[in-house]
Amino acid sequence: MISGMTFLGMLLLGACADDTPDYAAPASAAVSTIEPVDVMWDTRSYEGEEAQTESVLETYTSADGRCVIEKKPSYYEVYLDYQDGDYAAAGRAYAEAILKIDLDYATVMEPYLYENINMAFPNLNGDYTPVEERIYALLQNLPEEYATELESFAQAISDGRKGMESDGKLSYEEALLASLVPDALREFSCNSLAVWGEKSESGQMMVSRTMEWPQGSEFQMCMAQAVIHFQMGEGKNSYTGIAVLGMLDMLTGLNDKGVFAGVLDAGSDDVYECEGKKCYTYELRYAMEHLGDARSVGEYMVSESESFTFAHNVLITDAKECVVAEDYVGSPEESNGAVLRDQHSTLADGLVWEHPDSLCAVNAFVTEGNYSRLARSGGNYVRFCKFHTWLGEKERLTFADVKGIVTRERTDHKTVFQKLYSENVFHIVTYDYATGHMEICFTGTEGIVDHPVFTRVETD
Repeated sequence: MISGMTFLGMLLLGACADDTPDYAAPASAAVSTIEPVDVMWDTRSYEGEEAQTESVLETYTSADGRCVIEKKPSYYEVYLDYQDGDYAAAGRAYAEAILKIDLDYATVMEPYLYENINMAFPNLNGDYTPVEERIYALLQNLPEEYATELESFAQAISDGRKGMESDGKLSYEEALLASLVPDALREFSCNSLAVWGEKSESGQMMVSRTMEWPQGSEFQMCMAQAVIHFQMGEGKNSYTGIAVLGMLDMLTGLNDKGVFAGVLDAGSDDVYECEGKKCYTYELRYAMEHLGDARSVGEYMVSESESFTFAHNVLITDAKECVVAEDYVGSPEESNGAVLRDQHSTLADGLVWEHPDSLCAVNAFVTEGNYSRLARSGGNYVRFCKFHTWLGEKERLTFADVKGIVTRERTDHKTVFQKLYSENVFHIVTYDYATGHMEICFTGTEGIVDHPVFTRVETD
């Protein structure tokens, strides 16, 4: 097998397009070399390797019992009780329980926020007015129950401290921003894969989503990985979210109807607007809370796309189907607009996908006629080709195969371009519908490691 992983090499391996898009290879990939496979890839299999389970180290409970947080070695398990419909009380209880943890929450969250602010606004010079304007514009368009929940959480976690200043203390505005980053600042990228039917050894759906996110300059965000169980009352779906302690939006989730969803960035050239706009991460939470199948969730997200701040993908599965909501938010003359992609959708010129009963998603749209930066972005093109190539290695995939594909690249191999398993991976969430097992690879404070351990977590 060829290594070096130049863009041309990926095209040859993947047979992913008839024509090569305009692309300038990075200097590190300019010269292809021949190396043994095990230098580039970690060839160890997950077959027969059981996911670990983690024991509770400490338990923290709010005074009213609405929030229970269990500290485990790699993550926090959070239980939030909404059964009486009081979102504000749940928000306050969540903050109260966090403040009891033997973790200086502000030293984890505040540096992360300002690192993201400085990337989005490099010339503010200490005047964070533009950021605050985005926060309050988005807050007023949240569904009412989520707005009151977030405001109550922010008030309690900050003890009413106001204003934005990088001072080692968490303010009200900073606490609000922590749950609005994807919609206000946008600083994450991801990839996802789903296989089912004839492509799945069990015949059942299997899905993986890799979250790439700023981990903090000192990996401080990895100290607060969290699995949050939203325990809802009658008439609403309960659901599990995977994010960071204290965040209330939906990045990755599974509801009790078996709908799995994960958001992915998708590039566009449009000017940012937030006045009158909605947060797509909260609209996804609303859909997961109220809808019971993948297509309904996807159709809801597509129908709301014109109201969102940033273009994005959402990969959504249930036991029978996988769809991708390609939520385009720009000028309609450049695109067909938002599209709900499935395995029967026609792809953009130059893209090939030869594996029925499977879908992948990267940080670009791929449906014919939809505005896409894929052909202009070598990185997303390479990732798409990697999925296409690696799915073709076996007629049917096991759950272990799926985990192996998304963790295949070796962490110390610097010439592999556009890894699926990159140094920015925050966590990888996998779900096997055949067994009902959710297994997560949590990146720790040492950063990513070869052949990472997966942890089985509760989903109810």
